[in-house]
Amino acid sequence: MRKSIVVTLLAAICGLACAADVTTSLTVSSADKKAAITLELAAGWKTFTSKDGSTTIDIPLSGVHIQVWALSQTSVDEAAKQVADLIKDQVTKFKVTETKPISVASVPGKQLIGTGEEADDGDPANADVYLFLIEGKIYMICAHGEGNGSVKNRPTLATLLASVKKAGP
Repeated sequence: MRKSIVVTLLAAICGLACAADVTTSLTVSSADKKAAITLELAAGWKTFTSKDGSTTIDIPLSGVHIQVWALSQTSVDEAAKQVADLIKDQVTKFKVTETKPISVASVPGKQLIGTGEEADDGDPANADVYLFLIEGKIYMICAHGEGNGSVKNRPTLATLLASVKKAGP
């Protein structure tokens, strides 16, 4: 009896460990629908389309909100200049405090780090905005949360960005 309980317990632990590696692909089409990217989402993450047309990624109990947009801007620099307006339905009064170069799918992009207020309730927030161009199309990922929500979740965002690739063959 004791041996079967131990075996059952070990099987359950192994099953949980394997489930942690399970991912789901999210495809985001470009603004003109002529291209797309995929991102790999961890098990338990949920997605839905927001009023502003972005795809929201909900990571339970993380304290961070993530939106993914396909933009119509023609360059990362152009989108960076408009970022406060682009994310205003999520974060208002956004002020960039730091800009860093990033690489997404082996292509250079920008990470804009800043502060603002959550659009839904006006609470102080930090936001990290990632802009990148794939196949000639601009995409934006915004991670924001009250207090340090986006800062605490940068490792999760790094993993999400590392999973980005051109969709299709």
